[in-house]
Amino acid sequence: MRRALDCGFEIAADPRVDATQDDYQAQFDLLIRIRDAVSEAHRAVNQIRNVRKQIKTMTAKAKEIDGMDSILEAGKTLNKQLTAVEIELIQTKSKSRQDPLNFPIRLNNKIAALAGVVSRSNGRPTTQSYDVFDDLYGQIEAQLATLTEIMETDVPAFNQLVRDQDIPAVWVEQDKADDD
Repeated sequence: MRRALDCGFEIAADPRVDATQDDYQAQFDLLIRIRDAVSEAHRAVNQIRNVRKQIKTMTAKAKEIDGMDSILEAGKTLNKQLTAVEIELIQTKSKSRQDPLNFPIRLNNKIAALAGVVSRSNGRPTTQSYDVFDDLYGQIEAQLATLTEIMETDVPAFNQLVRDQDIPAVWVEQDKADDD
């Protein structure tokens, strides 16, 4: 429920602009959809990075144990799958201000840029703005569907492989000097 604040002033529409309250509502609604799409993409990237970090930890443990090549290979494959989705959603190579000139923007930047276009207009978003949103959001949804498939199929398969190999969660390394 919205609660009005009595601040002693009223925000009024510019009388030089012919936009209606419905036009402004359409603009607001599209901007909210854009914000939500960017948030979905960023949540997915965070999830990918979290899973990749865990894979890295597990494969590092597997490297310490002889005969764990299957886990190392499965981790490498899973990491590649996750990275493929991540680089479609967000530009991972852009670290400095100059990098956008060298590396193309990805879906999150493209759809966020659309927010700038929509928010600068004085009224209802254009048909083209809706078309661009639908195209970009469709691409984001496709990447999210791929990610869901990986998370529901490939991650559990990797986990099962790790369980089957019976890798200890914690192990104590023997001091090399004690072996002599």
